Amino acid sequence: MNSKILLPISIAAIMFSPHVFSHDYSQEKEAYLKSHLLRSDVRQSGIKTAEYLNEDYLSTVSTCDTDSTPAFLCSGVLFRGTDVFSTSFHSWDPSPASQSNGGVSFSYLRADSKFTKLAYDYNNGFIFFPYFYAPDGEGIDTNIDVMCSFPIDAGTNARSDKGCGASSSQPSHSGPCQDQGITTAAQWHTQFVQGGNNTSYQCGFTTDDDSGYNTADGFYQSILSMATIADQSFETQNELRLATWAQGKQDSLPINAFFYLSGTDGLNNAQQNQKDYYNSTTNAVWVPVIEMILPASENDQARFEYLPADQLIPEPSR
Repeated sequence: MNSKILLPISIAAIMFSPHVFSHDYSQEKEAYLKSHLLRSDVRQSGIKTAEYLNEDYLSTVSTCDTDSTPAFLCSGVLFRGTDVFSTSFHSWDPSPASQSNGGVSFSYLRADSKFTKLAYDYNNGFIFFPYFYAPDGEGIDTNIDVMCSFPIDAGTNARSDKGCGASSSQPSHSGPCQDQGITTAAQWHTQFVQGGNNTSYQCGFTTDDDSGYNTADGFYQSILSMATIADQSFETQNELRLATWAQGKQDSLPINAFFYLSGTDGLNNAQQNQKDYYNSTTNAVWVPVIEMILPASENDQARFEYLPADQLIPEPSR
């Protein structure tokens, strides 16, 4: 994952320039929605947001209909854990490390890719829309590239190629899976065991459409790989790398909700981030605070709940 060290917004903006890479999914989304229900052209209520998060979590599709549309575009819960709230920076802005190396770390939670803790034991963060279900009428950018996926936290701050490449501690074996001819979960597991279940030894599956690989299958193999080390992957979250976006992009980021983990003191952080986002967006955009309940065992399921009392900024009438 990324370093937790952050600098004030004004300093970071001067010292680092963003590495922005994107893929335009508009045509794929249009094709997908011809055979799937469009949810809405505008943001949903808090209750509806939680309902869709639970629906997306339980959806275990292998693709979003084609070899070039990975399942994260239409299912699962793509999120980033964040540190305690600070007035020195916005939680949604990429850290200095991400601005320098070109990648931002996320995790992906789904019924077939579940875990019981977040990186650094974070207890709050923000959730992105599945790109195909982001409302079209809100000016949301759904072209931020999801570059690669690791079945378990990969220490991407010590990897090349925006965090998707080889680890500095295992340079000969930890490069992208497909580049090594590793295209199935079974092959990934074989290599992982050869490395002594060392997470730095693992390879990551390329999901960047410009790669020329079958990115939908690559991502699904990443999910299936988690099941091959179920005991280990349940205790340690997976890791996806998204291309670093520009600072101050709050008006167009695909933020669906701020969340906190049930049973923790993360609620205050999520509330403050909700307020900060509301005050920072040009049109005072309200997004809900959602309670994320992670599974306590491998047989449990995650759940998402919306509680009106959790909202520091009250939900506007619609």
